[in-house]
Amino acid sequence: MAQALSFLLAFLLVTPAFADGGDPRLEISVERVNPGGVVNVRGVAFEFEELVSLVLIGPGIELSLGKITANVEGEFTHIVVLPSDLPEGTYYFRGTTARRWVISPPLTVWGTAIIEGGGQGPRDEDDGLLAPMPTYPPAPQAVSTVSAPIASVPIEAPSVSSGWGTNILILAVLMVIAVGIMLSLGRKRAE
Repeated sequence: MAQALSFLLAFLLVTPAFADGGDPRLEISVERVNPGGVVNVRGVAFEFEELVSLVLIGPGIELSLGKITANVEGEFTHIVVLPSDLPEGTYYFRGTTARRWVISPPLTVWGTAIIEGGGQGPRDEDDGLLAPMPTYPPAPQAVSTVSAPIASVPIEAPSVSSGWGTNILILAVLMVIAVGIMLSLGRKRAE
């Protein structure tokens, strides 16, 4: 009986394990990219709604990319468009919070720059002009006499569980099993 009681007490003192635990980290969508390219930076295992300052660091460069707030799971995704004049080299993304900082895997920037809009620089007076947009007469206004249906079932957001409800259910099952074992041992001793 003492063993069963100590087992139940030990079970109560164990904290639940969460699936997304671990040290915070930054993940990147590509390993190599041209200057002006796009990189998705994903933060994982940060604290609930933790503020993260994101910076691109490289040879002689430290470019601030803003502050991102992690969601309720401690994750975020930030789309970064690299500067088109970024020199070739190895770069890292650094995420800094109030208590720590983390570094992404290396990002190699190389090749010719990707220019936004597909052109090769800004337009000048020698470039051909774009054709004017065609105009159409406005369509007659239509009026609907049918009313739109109204939803009769309220939509509720799913609740967020911390895992304690599952632990309590497991504890209750284990207590029932322990009581059953103790009762059966008590009957055997009485016989």
